[in-house]
Amino acid sequence: MPNYRIMLTVILTSLSLASLANPDDQNTANIMQPIKNLFDGMREHDSSKILQQFTESALLQRTDKKGNVTSTDIQQFARNISQSLAFLDEQLLDQVVLQQGSLASVWTPFAFYIDGKLSHCGSNSFQLVKQNTQWKIHYLIDVSHSGDCQVFMKAY
Repeated sequence: MPNYRIMLTVILTSLSLASLANPDDQNTANIMQPIKNLFDGMREHDSSKILQQFTESALLQRTDKKGNVTSTDIQQFARNISQSLAFLDEQLLDQVVLQQGSLASVWTPFAFYIDGKLSHCGSNSFQLVKQNTQWKIHYLIDVSHSGDCQVFMKAY
């Protein structure tokens, strides 16, 4: 005779994990919208569009291959992008979206081009929160890939 407590625990654990699964296509599109808008704003050199995608207390950071983390002021980041004369184009290679309630996590490997020339590649980790009816980026950290970007890009 099976142990019903074990079966119940397995079922409840499975249901809990299922609630963190990838959201449906429309919800994924809604979660991805501020990320898409951020990169559109970068291509357009539009500091206002960039800033609108973040919460008021958002953090923007980068980590290097040694694990050192540096922070960037989002206002300064948007200002620098808007003043750049180069065409800045971050292309996402893939996306993994997890969501529960008003919290979402998005992992996006990328290739970054300056004036059409590959500059670097790596991965972004976004943490987004739904405020009222809109998703906003609350935390963004990225890392550059230290190897061959062509190999990295083919992996995605």
